[in-house]
Amino acid sequence: MTPRSERATGALFCVFGFSSGTRMQRIWLATDGRPHDSVLAVFSSEASAKRYQSLLVDRYSLGRNLSLMGKPLARDADSWRLGFGPEVIERRVDENPDFLRGAWVVKVDESCRMVGCEFSTKLKPSQPPATYRVGIHRVCQAHGLTPQAALDAARKAMVSHLGRTRT
Repeated sequence: MTPRSERATGALFCVFGFSSGTRMQRIWLATDGRPHDSVLAVFSSEASAKRYQSLLVDRYSLGRNLSLMGKPLARDADSWRLGFGPEVIERRVDENPDFLRGAWVVKVDESCRMVGCEFSTKLKPSQPPATYRVGIHRVCQAHGLTPQAALDAARKAMVSHLGRTRT
């Protein structure tokens, strides 16, 4: 069907293999070319999501009594049956862009000099800084919306870290 004939006939939209009885708006996914790590499926109703969750638990439980070289294949099957396995979570379709992944990552050394800078679609700008050792040196990595904001956050975190270690 062409877009014009869709409007004329009032055709239903089918998203992720599910069609609704009413006309759905389109959804837009922003990706970096890789699939999202933790999303297993997207459903238009809670009942469908619960049905899939139950199916996953049943599939996993099939290996409850099996083992390979003395290690159980599905050691968490009883936990999954109690509800500690896959979850069904309700989420908004439109997320706040300020809290999504996509940040500048800057690394500084003990002299607060930048030793690394890159853009990452895996990290969030609001992620807290991290300090770690590389050989005999300490490196602080911080994130920000801009390279300068990430550099400022990394320098501030390094000064704070050095102040704690010397006292």
